[in-house]
Amino acid sequence: MTKRPMVVVQPPDSRGLRQVDIGGEAAGRAWSPRGLRRILSRAGFPEDMDIEDRAAIRWREGDSSVWPDRKGRRYGTVAFMTAGLLGCAALLAVVGMPDAFGALTFAGRVSGFLFILAGVVEVAAAAAAIDFWGKRHVKYSGSLVVLGALVALATNSLFLLVWFQEQESTHYLQAFVPLWCWSMAALWLLYRHHAWEKIPHPKGFAVGVTVSALLAASNLAYSAVYQPYAEQPLLIVKATFGKPRSDPKRPVVYLPLTIRVENPGTVPVYVLASAHWTHGRSATFTARDTKLKDWKEDLEWDEDTELHVGSTGFTVLHTGSIVAPGSWLDQGDVITEERIVELPKDAPYDVIQAAAELQIMRKDRGKIDEVAFSSPHYSWSKEERKYFGCAAEICDDHIFYRARLRHNNNLINVTRKPRYVTSYRAVNADGSYFGAHIGPLNSRGELSGDEEPSERYGVMSYPSGTVTVPFATLLNAQDRPASGD
Repeated sequence: MTKRPMVVVQPPDSRGLRQVDIGGEAAGRAWSPRGLRRILSRAGFPEDMDIEDRAAIRWREGDSSVWPDRKGRRYGTVAFMTAGLLGCAALLAVVGMPDAFGALTFAGRVSGFLFILAGVVEVAAAAAAIDFWGKRHVKYSGSLVVLGALVALATNSLFLLVWFQEQESTHYLQAFVPLWCWSMAALWLLYRHHAWEKIPHPKGFAVGVTVSALLAASNLAYSAVYQPYAEQPLLIVKATFGKPRSDPKRPVVYLPLTIRVENPGTVPVYVLASAHWTHGRSATFTARDTKLKDWKEDLEWDEDTELHVGSTGFTVLHTGSIVAPGSWLDQGDVITEERIVELPKDAPYDVIQAAAELQIMRKDRGKIDEVAFSSPHYSWSKEERKYFGCAAEICDDHIFYRARLRHNNNLINVTRKPRYVTSYRAVNADGSYFGAHIGPLNSRGELSGDEEPSERYGVMSYPSGTVTVPFATLLNAQDRPASGD
């Protein structure tokens, strides 16, 4: 009969594990008699070996009945830790992925990848938690779990800090608060299990975590605050008249109008609304006045004061949009629109004036759902009247566009109510006007009165200069008929 080496079962440690030595060498650790038999089987002992045989197995500080492992508590702790770590990983992935793969700026994409990297750390920490509350085959599994809990505390504290700025109702709050509480409980649990004692070079570990947190916060601040404010958009809007042409058969003059929009800057922009106007000015004249009159009224209307011109009236001759709402202008883009203004030769105007204007939003401040924003809605439609909640007898009929607006940093999206951008344009007896509104919807689905500051999204208006041509010049177009070219 072959003599087998002596088996020694060591006393249970603080977690209930008993080390098994075979022939003076460590063969493994067991939580229970079943685990002991598995170790012995791997070492070549028979599966039906009598573990009560004191000649083959020596028990130290407790016989075969002493197995203090609390299996239910241990499994519960593992479930608690892994659930929290994986929950944080999922939240970080939700926050980071839209920016990592869709941010317009490099810094924004870096911020997104940092959140994803933090989520990867949480997944690794969840795996390490199983080992740490298991047999600890990995030497630094406790250190990795500590890192995961610290990352969870830091990121969820950041989420709550950003949320506290506005304190708006968002379903993501149901994740921030529980996960923040979980991270505090997890760190206390790790402290009680002395997980921090296995951290290699604890001072260097603390410095590394601190530096990483500062770098992540700095990059987030740069992408969300500094970069969108560092460069200002530059747009050139210009309206010019072309050569007038006379109709050979009808008493009509055709006046070409060219509108040019250029983005020579480095900031891409969305066009929220646009319009162009052509006015005819009617005035009375006198040659006898020796001093300026009605200058106070002219100042109130921001008009020039003229010596020989009496009360002046302006009539809208032609108006319309320039660029479809939701269009965008990247660096170097140019848009040119051509219009024809038709005027009767006996019109009572002394001058013809034209101007144009665009209202834009910076693309690096947010992203508009372009498909939804390109669909027009009409206030005179009963199904679409609910817009501002404005009664028909108060507001002019208008065409409007609306779409969801997402911030350039997804961290803001998950800590705020959804914002919507609405663009509108109306025409009335005095002319036409347009505007834009950004804000949340109210409980009825209408645009609420909580309008966002325009500077937050870089909403700006860019008018062209006013181009003016004497009407008498157009009448000379009789010598240049439209069919002559």
